Amino acid sequence: PYGGANGWAGQIGHIPVRPDGLACGCGQRGCLAAYASGGAVAARVGVPGAAEVVRLVAEGDAEAVRVWAEAVEALALALATYTLVADPAAIVLGGGVSQAGDALIVPLRERLAHRLGFRKAPEVRASSLGPLAGLIGAGLLAWRSLAR
Repeated sequence: PYGGANGWAGQIGHIPVRPDGLACGCGQRGCLAAYASGGAVAARVGVPGAAEVVRLVAEGDAEAVRVWAEAVEALALALATYTLVADPAAIVLGGGVSQAGDALIVPLRERLAHRLGFRKAPEVRASSLGPLAGLIGAGLLAWRSLAR
């Protein structure tokens, strides 16, 4: 895997999706993580977790629907950027928000296709590894680096 000149390649959560947008924990403003991470979505709605946001969206709660739509749009924008740079055949989402299933995947596919109107969007699916996907991936990278 390519880590970039300083090891930060692939930090998609810190792609700016809203110039001068919400503050991110990294110190920047407008990062994808500030809009679409499970913690950010939950905090913006004022509930303990992203699963609660998804439940409220299904119930039609106006604030949850608004925040969720912003999260999906921000993710679509970041993934469109990623697609244009890396041209992946598929995008596999991990982490807690990915466990939202069709509540995330269906509108995300639609928004990504809209943003990539001139070309076919890559397949988008949730990781079968669930919310531990990032930790498992990090562990595999560490293991591979030791095996060299």
